[in-house]
Amino acid sequence: MHILLVTDGIYPFVLGGMQKYAYDLTMALAGKGVRTTVVHCIPHGQAGSERQRPEFAALDPKLVDFLSLPFPAQDRWPGHYLRASRRYSEQLWALIKDLPGEYDVVYCQGFTGLAFIKARQAGQLQVPVVTHLHGYEMFQTPPSLKARLTRGPLRAMARQAALGSDGVMNLGRHITDILKRIGLPDGRILECPSAIGSDWLADPPQLTLQDPRVFMFIGRDERRKGIQEINAALRRLIQSGTQGWRFHFVGPMKEQGRVLDPRVVYHGTVRGEDNIKALLRKADVLLCPSWSEGMPTVIMEAMACGTAVIATDVGASGRLVDGTGWLLQSPDPRAIAEAMQEAVTMPAQELLALKRRSVQHIAENFTWERVVEHKLLMLDALIQRRRNAPPKATAQAP
Repeated sequence: MHILLVTDGIYPFVLGGMQKYAYDLTMALAGKGVRTTVVHCIPHGQAGSERQRPEFAALDPKLVDFLSLPFPAQDRWPGHYLRASRRYSEQLWALIKDLPGEYDVVYCQGFTGLAFIKARQAGQLQVPVVTHLHGYEMFQTPPSLKARLTRGPLRAMARQAALGSDGVMNLGRHITDILKRIGLPDGRILECPSAIGSDWLADPPQLTLQDPRVFMFIGRDERRKGIQEINAALRRLIQSGTQGWRFHFVGPMKEQGRVLDPRVVYHGTVRGEDNIKALLRKADVLLCPSWSEGMPTVIMEAMACGTAVIATDVGASGRLVDGTGWLLQSPDPRAIAEAMQEAVTMPAQELLALKRRSVQHIAENFTWERVVEHKLLMLDALIQRRRNAPPKATAQAP
């Protein structure tokens, strides 16, 4: 199998969940001996090619090669990201359409597949196109009126990408429901979770509890992540006089709205997986009360390091928080505070059992070694179905 992996950036050139997923998928495919061509963008001013980066040093150049081009400049008018994404997809198709090489499937992250879908529909591309938009957050509950008012164009483009694809890779649970609601047939829904490397896994017998019990949030300070709701929940705990806890924020948090209490610690941005692992292995409970999500990598990383989880049941988070913590219906401050209070007062052996179950759940279901095999089976079935499909009838000239 030869996969053309098309993405709007790849770690470490571009930072973000989808870009890290592209990197991890590339490494996992190479580990299975799958031929992969990665087409991505390198931001202006970034020095060095892929082969000069230590992150790609272990890749066999006979298995993996790279093509790149800059992401189009964006104007300042509303809808600039969507217009730039469409231009980027067209430039990607123009880049690869005349290059030698035969691909069995085109795997497109985000909106990169739009031009490939158009080319396949026009008969210019003969292999199946798979899209992977991850969270479909534009179809989930918006955290503000502004988000509600601006999601219409995103929804329209997401529908176009999904309905035009031969297969849509999705993370499961509520995301599968979204795809069905927008009219995608079951046969084109390819349900496959995200994953992390097995090097994240802690040794369950070595897990301990912190005293006082440690809660943690890791991420960006953006509205949909539920940070305002976490702050409100923390103030509830403080006002109620609840003892026996500490809270750590990891990430670039705004000064405005911070909770001023000696038990609340702001670490700022922490870089490097080893540093994140060290923090998580000193935590008991991760908080991820988002308004919308795909399948948060931070939850998988935290569970692999041995934390219980308090999260909202959005996207595919419920596939992760399965007997490993508290799954909330919404990011309500009262519900968050109640879950935190339960974690503080829970008997030690019960919380320790949740932490151990977290590691086991990730090890059994969400490591790249397991997930990539499932993904390849689905892609192979799609390729074979496409090859065996009867040719479409063409109109005869009168």
